[in-house]
Amino acid sequence: MVSVMRALIAALAFAAAAPATAQPLSTQMDELRAQQEAAQRRAIDQANQLMALETRLRADQAAADLQRPPPRVPEFRYKPAGGVGFTPAMPPNYPAVPEDALVQSNQRVQDAARNRR
Repeated sequence: MVSVMRALIAALAFAAAAPATAQPLSTQMDELRAQQEAAQRRAIDQANQLMALETRLRADQAAADLQRPPPRVPEFRYKPAGGVGFTPAMPPNYPAVPEDALVQSNQRVQDAARNRR
């Protein structure tokens, strides 16, 4: 009977001690969660600072590009061979249409356009 009582007392003591041992674990978990949230906030702050610095760098580069003089365009040292009114020569095998034939063709096209059915 004494051994049964001892076992019962030991079981009650163990049951009473279990919540006490679980409590430090929950506080440790809460502390770990708080540390994790703080680390996440720090990471977000660092990412925001990095983005701000990148944006500032791009703005500074754009401002420097605007301050820089435009690139020089090369100047021609020689004038083109034909000059201002230059027309290239027609190749010998290029078909030539007489001016009268073009005028007559144009007149036929305009007459056909006016006489639509």
